[in-house]
Amino acid sequence: MLIDINIIIYLSDSIHPHQPLAKLLFQIVEAGDAAAVISILSVGEAMQGPINQNRPALALEVKDYLVNFPNCRCQEATSGVLERVGRDRTIEWKGLRTINSLIVASGLVNGVDLVVSNVRQFRKAIPKPMMLSFDKYYRTPTPESDIKANYR
Repeated sequence: MLIDINIIIYLSDSIHPHQPLAKLLFQIVEAGDAAAVISILSVGEAMQGPINQNRPALALEVKDYLVNFPNCRCQEATSGVLERVGRDRTIEWKGLRTINSLIVASGLVNGVDLVVSNVRQFRKAIPKPMMLSFDKYYRTPTPESDIKANYR
């Protein structure tokens, strides 16, 4: 699964009501019940909050945490990622900002079959069977057992 920045922020900033679902998702990955991909661009976005707060040491801790998270691959922006942009015809590429196209392509180059994001652009561009959103307007997993079932 590809985990987008907003899911990371829900966890790191304890944003409710989505923080418990984000925590559960990361617990599932950490336990090895699912594998995840995070784009290096999302890691950079996660670092930006602490940088904006003039907390560069915390930004480096965030980077180290995400890059070294168990059962999670941090996908760099490579020529292989660039080659995937625009190629998968099931993705509505024209509806994605450039950075989001690269994030989606980072997942595709790793063969993900699920994208976890609450970004409206993602929800519109990614085919529904491949999209998991915590947002109640799209597809909200409710009981914890339903969430766990989606990741096995």
